[in-house]
Amino acid sequence: MVREGKRDWLARRIADGCLWLSRRSVRFQLLFEDIGSRLFLSARMGLDQVPLHAVDPHYDPADLNRRTDDLNVAAEDYFVRSDRDYLLGKPFTDRMFFARRLFDLGVLFHWLRIAPGETVLEMGAGSCWLSHLLNRYHCKTISVDVSETALGIGRELFESDQHTNWDVEPEFVLYDGHRLPLDDGSVDKIIVYDAFHHIPNYEAVLREMARVLRDGGIIGMREPGRHHAGAEKSLAEVREFGVLENNIVVEDIEEMGRRCGLDRTTIVPLTIDESIEVPASELGEFMQGKHLRNFWEPLCAALVYTSFILMYKGDSVPDTRRPRQLTARIDPQAATDPLAVRAGVAARVTVEIENTGDTLWLADIPRQPGWTRLGIRLHAADEAETLLDGDWQRAELPGDVRPDEVVTVEVELPVVETPGEYLMRFDMVAEEVAWFADVDSPTAPLHLLVTSGS
Repeated sequence: MVREGKRDWLARRIADGCLWLSRRSVRFQLLFEDIGSRLFLSARMGLDQVPLHAVDPHYDPADLNRRTDDLNVAAEDYFVRSDRDYLLGKPFTDRMFFARRLFDLGVLFHWLRIAPGETVLEMGAGSCWLSHLLNRYHCKTISVDVSETALGIGRELFESDQHTNWDVEPEFVLYDGHRLPLDDGSVDKIIVYDAFHHIPNYEAVLREMARVLRDGGIIGMREPGRHHAGAEKSLAEVREFGVLENNIVVEDIEEMGRRCGLDRTTIVPLTIDESIEVPASELGEFMQGKHLRNFWEPLCAALVYTSFILMYKGDSVPDTRRPRQLTARIDPQAATDPLAVRAGVAARVTVEIENTGDTLWLADIPRQPGWTRLGIRLHAADEAETLLDGDWQRAELPGDVRPDEVVTVEVELPVVETPGEYLMRFDMVAEEVAWFADVDSPTAPLHLLVTSGS
């Protein structure tokens, strides 16, 4: 008892000293706020706070596998009985969760690095409204569902919009809940939005998704979390429609992914529902750690109740359809600078190019967004470098160029009829995406001296 009394007395003296210092020094105040926040984080991470696995499992996995066909029938019945106009109008008819839907899709599209021209499979597509958004972005979509009625509504949605891109040949695929009727490695990305928790045979379907995903592809899911099955709304859906409302435990999904041939699983810990506001006058203090607990509590809620899950097959390298870092080293191998040529006569120059960024340059997708070539802009050789032709010449690469790879390109320069001195600026361009110089990649200058033909 004496020792406990001494400890209490010492603790009070330390607390009083900290309070005294914090009142006299902003630095000490922020330091103690940070220490307190860190102690709070440690407490929040304790086992007595949030269980690592769901505490309310309602379903036996073996039983769910046996009931797959019956649950497929329940899914069909759900769409037969649902409001057709509401389904056709999503996400705009989803008054309560419209903002959340857009936020969720922004997170998924960003981390999946979805780009025009890619083949994207939407698993559990339902009425295909998400597939339709991707179609408008000019992706080839494959909408997969066990409900024929849902896919019929999806096709009606596509047909009702005059801006639907039929040239990318959207597909609506009915499957039996067991095997996807698609070729191995036939899709670039797979998106699953609020649907995986309805699937009874998690591992079998995940193995199928891994099979049809190409090497370097990504699966992106937004799913409810660990305690979804026990929520009242979930129980009501089960009672009314007989559909499956299951928990998603990300650690279990990661383990399944490994068994199915997926290499890596990550979580994006974000949610709009639990986001916070910070007074503008307190932003600086917040960035230094003050009131960190006000941010951490919602973040913990996000990790428990909402999951953005990314699953990778092989090495995922961004490419020029949806680039990350576009930088290049360009070295024109001219014997002299300026390069001398007679008016009306064609000239050639060899250019060495190194991909110094982290993005794969796509050279074999002609006339598509992201098609990457060497570009030359022609300027006057005056102090202002007056632009004469912003698209003077393009030269194709010998093939796709990976990060750190070096290639050589032979460029035939357009004929210049007017004698004088010009400035050529060599740059890389990902067509319909960006000139590399626009994202701070250095260009390579080379002067061109055009002499009279006499």
